[in-house]
Amino acid sequence: MAAYANVKTKVFIHFANTNTEASDTGTLARDVKDYVTSLDSTTNKVISITHTQLNGDRILTMVVSGA
Repeated sequence: MAAYANVKTKVFIHFANTNTEASDTGTLARDVKDYVTSLDSTTNKVISITHTQLNGDRILTMVVSGA
């Protein structure tokens, strides 16, 4: 069985507005970019980024990282 001790999961919930990574903090694009760039590429490589639509116009984004 594999050891998954170094796996991190981060969940973001935002309104589905169009924006870019250069947008203000608090927008989906900027928050995900800031989180991904804060990861140490040797111990916390991005494993997956998934999205799902919630009720209304909100988007849930999950970033999974690990060694």
